[in-house]
Amino acid sequence: MISVVMPTLNAEDHLARTLSALVPGVVEGMIKEVVIVDGGSDDATLEIADSTGCQIVKTDAERGLQLWQGCRATRGDWILIMHSNSQLGDGWMDQVQAHIKNFPLQAGYFHLRFDDPSIMVGLWAEMLALRARWLAMPSGDHGLLLSRALYDTVGGYKDQAAFEDVALSMALGRARLRPIGASLTTSAERFHARGWMLRLIGKSFSFLAYLLGIPPKPPVKKPS
Repeated sequence: MISVVMPTLNAEDHLARTLSALVPGVVEGMIKEVVIVDGGSDDATLEIADSTGCQIVKTDAERGLQLWQGCRATRGDWILIMHSNSQLGDGWMDQVQAHIKNFPLQAGYFHLRFDDPSIMVGLWAEMLALRARWLAMPSGDHGLLLSRALYDTVGGYKDQAAFEDVALSMALGRARLRPIGASLTTSAERFHARGWMLRLIGKSFSFLAYLLGIPPKPPVKKPS
């Protein structure tokens, strides 16, 4: 029924934990397949994905391209897009089943949490929650569940360097987006490399620039 799509790049530290939270869905027959779209990992990411029975798609390390390729490879009637460092919380299966049954024409996003109790992390999580609620633009960290039919209707992900999640949310529109009660806990590790304040300011300015029509810069490609 559900195809899970997960972009990866050197995700060995958290991929196994993320996949383990999906096991009950596989056992119950809810999850048909897990598609790992790898952007060129040089750690054990692909070994973990292969050993757990995931389908592997290899592409460049550009999030929009990864998600476009991954969703194109799916065979399920529903698509669940989530990051490789995010774990679905307790009760997610019941919440997902309820969404599929009661809201087939809408896309759903989860309640975002970060695995860090600090004030700055909480501030950023609240800002993303407000963005999802008031602007109808959930971030990629929220995850997204939608039917294949709806995905195709709005044109799916765009092959762009960043903010592919915003582009898809804008295509869906407020009327076709709703929150799902289950939580999705995402790692805060990536923010610590540059510091939370710099990361928050940088992401905020980039988001505003994108809304004003300034295209995001393409990622730096690794030398071949």
